[in-house]
Amino acid sequence: MNWRSLYIIGFSICFGGWLQAGTELNRELPQFTNTRLEVANAALADTFIFQGVRGSPRIKHSSNYDWQHGGPKDDKEWAWFLNRHRYFEELYLAYSATGDSRYAQKLFAILEDWLDRYASPPKRISFSTAWRPLEAARRILESWDLVYVKLWQDPHFPEALKPKFMRALDSHGDYLQSHHAWHGNHLITEMLALLKLALLRPEAINSQSWKRYALEKLKQEYEAQFYPEGAHKELSAHYQRVVLLNYQLLINLLESAQAEHLLLEWRPRVDQMWDYFTAIQKPSGFAPLNNDADLENIAQLARQHRRAQKPPPPASSYFQQAGHVILRQSDGEQAPLWAFFDIGPRGTDHQHEDFLHLSLSLGRSDILVDNGRYTYQPGPWRDYFKSADSHNILLVDGRSSDRQPNTAGGPLPGCGYHSGDSIEAAWGSARFSNISGGTTARWQRYTLKLPGRSLLVLDQLITFEPRNIEGFWHGSPSSDWHISGPHNVQIVQKRNAMQLNHRNSAPNHTEITLIKGQIEPSVQGWHSPRFNNKQASPCLKYSTTIDRPTVMAWLFTPKDEGSRIDSIEQINQQINISITRGGESSKITISLPSSKQAPQFFHQPFSD
Repeated sequence: MNWRSLYIIGFSICFGGWLQAGTELNRELPQFTNTRLEVANAALADTFIFQGVRGSPRIKHSSNYDWQHGGPKDDKEWAWFLNRHRYFEELYLAYSATGDSRYAQKLFAILEDWLDRYASPPKRISFSTAWRPLEAARRILESWDLVYVKLWQDPHFPEALKPKFMRALDSHGDYLQSHHAWHGNHLITEMLALLKLALLRPEAINSQSWKRYALEKLKQEYEAQFYPEGAHKELSAHYQRVVLLNYQLLINLLESAQAEHLLLEWRPRVDQMWDYFTAIQKPSGFAPLNNDADLENIAQLARQHRRAQKPPPPASSYFQQAGHVILRQSDGEQAPLWAFFDIGPRGTDHQHEDFLHLSLSLGRSDILVDNGRYTYQPGPWRDYFKSADSHNILLVDGRSSDRQPNTAGGPLPGCGYHSGDSIEAAWGSARFSNISGGTTARWQRYTLKLPGRSLLVLDQLITFEPRNIEGFWHGSPSSDWHISGPHNVQIVQKRNAMQLNHRNSAPNHTEITLIKGQIEPSVQGWHSPRFNNKQASPCLKYSTTIDRPTVMAWLFTPKDEGSRIDSIEQINQQINISITRGGESSKITISLPSSKQAPQFFHQPFSD
């Protein structure tokens, strides 16, 4: 059964000129499943699972909770989740589906315990487990609204608890208006909660003030946090989802309030966010794991929440301010090629050392991946997942390239995109420095989409002194990588397989090793699809020493095509690559960029 809820609030007054009597607040509840029943049953036993970690906050020899309890890992994230009361939804769904009063009684007992401990908010902003503003907002958005709208008349709601709960609702509004994040995705969530509370409690003394303040802040934060092309400036698919769904909630609230003048302003903005999100999705429907991110099923989210459905664009996309290039190619019924190339700023928060990182999929099979976030706890695991070692990029003398700015008004210097008749290319430029700030090398990475679902990556390194070069190609945990010769690597997935062929313009030997699930002497070969979850995954590590300008070429092709790099050379300001496939040959020439023009690309298709 699909359990949905329509909240109907019968208001007898006009709310600020745009909320009319009889306004309906739509609140869609998830499907009630065995998994949600298990969550509710665990809550009956005072046990909760947050981000995959099970624990109990119950104080020994007591029925009360330790609301600062961080779970078995003593993790502040676990304690924050505990104080959001998100599990009220599972308890409510179980109660509605079964009629078993134990679920309602447990919900009210937990609420009463929390209110006894935190009767009123602090007078200043707090980052405690109970009163971080984000947790106050989450309670309004995700749990306390159920209590107020769906359970107010329930016979199991203790009458003595109702006035305490009502005072707590209003004090949450005053607290969020006075004590909130200064900026970022937290502020958006907090202001949406304030607006929702104003809708739920129009008779509250400060309701009008909450509404005006929330709408003004939401507008300011949209302008500060989003690029006009629709990308959230943290440049994380996970936080794009978080903030996008928050603004989608704003649309829902405005529709409920029949605020047409505001909807005319906000719908195009939210549509632009969806357009960007849809454009970056893989053929599988999921998003790349750029910056701090978990796997996000964009296709499913759009089906659930987007008003007007749109498929991913059939062609490639370039978002100049975000610096995200999405290369797509489909040959009839064959598995389509998809690549995500990062040539943009770092992002305003949750950044990783991932400039010029490349992710690659063939159909639903992930070939090259970003490795996710795993944890926010300081230590070797956090260091690894944020570092260059966890991304498909290069190190020079053990150091990553210089950091890019957090935001950009357009393409970064030395970065761009080209689309021609038979070839598409994107490129980015980075600098490496020593500990004193002096330049050690310059790096230009070119990513070229070729006919036949092939992808060619060229790493041009410019130096005139001996330098140690290290780099990484990270594969999906479900893939098997095999070194099949001095220049070949086989990448096998259940559905699809690809071949990686590589050459250098210099004669230097390149050492290639495969690493999977390594902890000592350093962490390497790990992937995190979701927070608190990590899996051993293949990492191809390569290393060489150069003392002159060198081009390293990497050709990814479907295994059955058998293409290989026959030769590569750099002559003055030109790179020449020859590729063979069976008895055919193809040539690519790149005229290198100058201060006055972008690189130029010339492609001679395969011929006998």
